[in-house]
Amino acid sequence: MALCVLTAGWKTDGANAVGKSDDGFINGVLGIIVDHGLREESNEEAQIVSSRVTEMGIRCEIAKCSWLNGRPKQGHLLEEAREMRYEVFQNVCTKHQIEVLLIAHHADDQAELFILRLSRNSGVLGLAGMAFTSQMFSKSTHLYGEGSKNKGILIVRPLLDFSKEVMYKVCQESGQDWVEDPTNQSTVYARNRIRMSLGNLSSYTFQSEVQGVISACRRTRAYVDQICNNLINQAVTIIDHGYAIIDLEILNPSKVTDICLSKFVALTLQYVSQRNKPIRGSTSKLLLHYIRTVPCKTSFTAAGCYLCPAPRSRGTKILVCCSVNCPQNSKIELICPRINGEQKQNFPTELEQFIADGKSYSNHFVPDASDVHFFRCI
Repeated sequence: MALCVLTAGWKTDGANAVGKSDDGFINGVLGIIVDHGLREESNEEAQIVSSRVTEMGIRCEIAKCSWLNGRPKQGHLLEEAREMRYEVFQNVCTKHQIEVLLIAHHADDQAELFILRLSRNSGVLGLAGMAFTSQMFSKSTHLYGEGSKNKGILIVRPLLDFSKEVMYKVCQESGQDWVEDPTNQSTVYARNRIRMSLGNLSSYTFQSEVQGVISACRRTRAYVDQICNNLINQAVTIIDHGYAIIDLEILNPSKVTDICLSKFVALTLQYVSQRNKPIRGSTSKLLLHYIRTVPCKTSFTAAGCYLCPAPRSRGTKILVCCSVNCPQNSKIELICPRINGEQKQNFPTELEQFIADGKSYSNHFVPDASDVHFFRCI
């Protein structure tokens, strides 16, 4: 609700102000309300939220989840509900040709995610949490080149630096009510238990220290992303048919640290396969060994991709293409919209601004390598 309040103000009063349509709705804005259908009162709550958002001048659409395989099991409910929610977002955005999706994740969400990932032994890049921008691609379309209409949906999280308390104040000061989901109070779920524990340790010092560690992780990730961005621009060529060529002589993998090379390989494979499933453990180690072996003489399948020596390259280049029957998933990090200096997609001005803001948001974390404390510990 706070995001709706802020978006309505931004689109009507700010520098990007737009007019209203004949029916009184703000042009170019759609509120998507997902009814998961997991509680008896969810339909009524969705109607209440729709009415409130409509009164702000935002056109709304209620999208109901279809659980074809039955209700999710208790232990996986939150994860499966999240997957379904993003699938619904994607379907609605595709139907209305929406290219930017605003999500209201905030600083408290980042802190919860940090503790959750820390408990699961996540690395420094995972502990950096959610990015300001990420991108979803269509599951049904896998076309490339000028004829492709699969430009993806840019996810933007503009509230990451603001606490949930600020969200409450935004709603209160604008006279907007909100609905509290009782599922968030259930101690069955690990994330809820973390949220409650963080609430009990709500001193300013503790909260600022947690955010400080997250910021340090984000600086490390931003630094790694900058290195990967440079490597991709220099060593990767994307062909219109959708496969990639990695030039090992330019990449010089023996000179690249493991963390940067792992992220480089993951980004390249995610771009080609359009999947977001993390590459971890033994698969990551095998990929590192494979790409460090120069000249390349064998083939390798991982993360929905098939890798092999590029034809007529004598093993100095690797061809990366989708493996047969690759199950496509939805979301990849957007850190390098340019490949080999060429802009591959023509974005509207507003979308370009989101991308520029996202890069600026990340880049300001890394004034120079000396500020990246965790990188020196890896």
